[in-house]
Amino acid sequence: MKTSKFVMALAASASLLAAVTAATAQVGDTRRAATNRAVGTCDGFAQEAVVTNTQNATQSTASAAFVTMPSTTIDGGGSGGGVDLYTVTLSGEALVTGGGNYEVQAQVSIDGGPYINMGPNQPDTFHSSTFRETHTMTWCREIDAGSTTFRIVWRKNGGGTAIIDDYLMRVERSS
Repeated sequence: MKTSKFVMALAASASLLAAVTAATAQVGDTRRAATNRAVGTCDGFAQEAVVTNTQNATQSTASAAFVTMPSTTIDGGGSGGGVDLYTVTLSGEALVTGGGNYEVQAQVSIDGGPYINMGPNQPDTFHSSTFRETHTMTWCREIDAGSTTFRIVWRKNGGGTAIIDDYLMRVERSS
């Protein structure tokens, strides 16, 4: 009887291991298991590259459509034959005129393809005040690519102008 319970427990463990392995394969990286979470994580391993663009000149847009933010297009390099974690950060002094808010979104072009949004997958409100404040937003995505190019797009909602000053965009790549 004890042997049968042991065999059943072993079979259940093997079944669970197979499910975790299958979920991991969906991610494409055998080091991290995929799960459906309300809160995601962007945990990488060894850092391979950090590329930063800084801009100390004021930039603005009144566009209601997304346009590329100046000085935010960065070559992130390739993943070197496997999946790497890419993290993109935008930080700067922000303000708006004319009410409303402005939204930002990090995008990536993989192997010269069209730009796609990085997670979180919707544009995020970056600033909604006429007071100058420093704000930061971070996006992340696991990518297997020969080359990557990242950019930030932004748009103004509600009329007026979106303004950013003394800002930086950073791309970090980790294995």
